[in-house]
Amino acid sequence: MKQRVLLFGFEHFGDYFENPSEIVCRRLEGKSVGGCRVLCRVLPVEYKAAEAAVVGDIDSHKPILVLGLGLAAGRSQICVEKVALNFRDVNLKDNSGFRPEHDRIELDGPVALEARIPVNKAVESLRSAGIPAKLSLSAGGYLCNNVMYIICREARRRNILGGFIHLPAHEELVAKLGKDIPSMSISTMVRAVRLAIETVLDHELVERQKERAIRESTHRRLEHQSKATAHP
Repeated sequence: MKQRVLLFGFEHFGDYFENPSEIVCRRLEGKSVGGCRVLCRVLPVEYKAAEAAVVGDIDSHKPILVLGLGLAAGRSQICVEKVALNFRDVNLKDNSGFRPEHDRIELDGPVALEARIPVNKAVESLRSAGIPAKLSLSAGGYLCNNVMYIICREARRRNILGGFIHLPAHEELVAKLGKDIPSMSISTMVRAVRLAIETVLDHELVERQKERAIRESTHRRLEHQSKATAHP
């Protein structure tokens, strides 16, 4: 059985009656990327329900990589997020009507968690492919940051890969909204997420090969020393 990549997107929220993270996620459902099978899950824009869904799906599917996608309307590039903050503090209700006020996501958790993916390599890979991309140091204070924090926490607990990518609004959404904000085509965003997954998995394979080579080298050296000690 192929190893799995678990890809999360979000449903619509607020004025954004379509969410590119959901569309991109669904386009990659069942695809083979980097030798792994992609599983798509669309999260509700509700704090408690989203957290429970992320943990439950990770438990059920045991992926090698968990990658969250979200909409960052107003951004013009693919944003690979580096850090999730342990705070929920935004003047915006979720789709259930709940609005956090100066809350921590995890009461006794660290102030911030870093993504468990090679964020700089992912950005470089996207740019080399002609896709506008940048490293981001803020996933915001809304559901995206909240879900990224949960992904990073669970990735550490399970020693797997985990991260988050923000997407611009897609062209059709901007046209229908009539807003003067940047946009990007869905096809470009699908290509970007696919390439990011491949980059992360390739990097992980190289790192594992390096670790294996170091272990084997250490084993041979110790074996040689043992033989030298036994036969002076």
